Amino acid sequence: MVKILDRYVFSEAFKTLLLSLLTFLTLFGIVDLVSHIDLIMKIGLLKSFQFITGRFPLYTVRVLPIAVLITTMVTLSRFSSTNELIVARALGISIYRFSLPLFVLAVISSCFSLYVQESLLPAGLKLTEKIGGTEKKPEKLNGVWFQDKKGDFIFIWSFNLKKREGSWASIIEVNQNQFQPVERLDAEKIIYKGKGTWELREVLKRELTNFSTVELPSIKLNLGVDVKDLKLSELNPQQSGLIKLYITIKRLRKIGYNTTEMEVELYSKLALALFPVVVTAIGIPFGIYNPRNRKGYTLAIASLIVVVMWVTTALFLSLGKSGVLPPLYSAFAPLMLFGALGLFLLGRVES
Repeated sequence: MVKILDRYVFSEAFKTLLLSLLTFLTLFGIVDLVSHIDLIMKIGLLKSFQFITGRFPLYTVRVLPIAVLITTMVTLSRFSSTNELIVARALGISIYRFSLPLFVLAVISSCFSLYVQESLLPAGLKLTEKIGGTEKKPEKLNGVWFQDKKGDFIFIWSFNLKKREGSWASIIEVNQNQFQPVERLDAEKIIYKGKGTWELREVLKRELTNFSTVELPSIKLNLGVDVKDLKLSELNPQQSGLIKLYITIKRLRKIGYNTTEMEVELYSKLALALFPVVVTAIGIPFGIYNPRNRKGYTLAIASLIVVVMWVTTALFLSLGKSGVLPPLYSAFAPLMLFGALGLFLLGRVES
């Protein structure tokens, strides 16, 4: 009997979740269509459809926690209004056991969110950029700072990615124990030769400890840094999958880049995927308690929770990107706060 009840609760919740998602995606699609009406008129009907559908993965990830929250509250509110919850409790089935299929659906939603972020979202946003004409393929990098494998600092004023050469480069060798500059190389031109090796031409070598200067026509150095590593600094974190973003952060750290914003983006993607489980815990108590079966109660409470949740999340993420809070904390702190609230509310439910 319990298995039949589980299937029944799960199927009802699943249908509500699909309806909620379709409603949100339709609304976002219409708003997107209206806001890009000038572009839509230029590119035609077929490309317009591709442009809008390419953004659906982004909308899906963002509205999935909201849809799961509404699904939880609507499903339990319906069972409460039809007295099916009372019957289940009379048969010895607790509220926690009755709500188990909702948590199963939330976990499936979290896994689906991770899949969309890893596979569908990057491809969708790239398609949107291509159709919209905003796809960026930089040929030049200006003001490039990085560190080589020894920890020395390298600055290139301008670097041509296609020609793999740059102009006005400086390499500052640092004493790693005392962190003091001991030597500086200034070159009019820097060329990447492959396998981490770079050639400097028209070089002025300065010994900073004894203040001597030497001019060299050229010099080759193995910096242990590839041109691909420099390209990664131009990566858009929002358009990257979780694995690619993690690898990018790891590689950029090695060459001394500040990866704070990328780390916040990575952790926020993971936290966003876990929100369906958290909002389910919050939605269960509010779904069960529906005074006089008011239909507007569920919508009002859900809207309030969503507003508070996203304002709090946006605040912590902005603090993380500005460096006030550590990236991991700024991304997961809202999740922990609302998770604690969900557990507190669940603990007060009469099972």
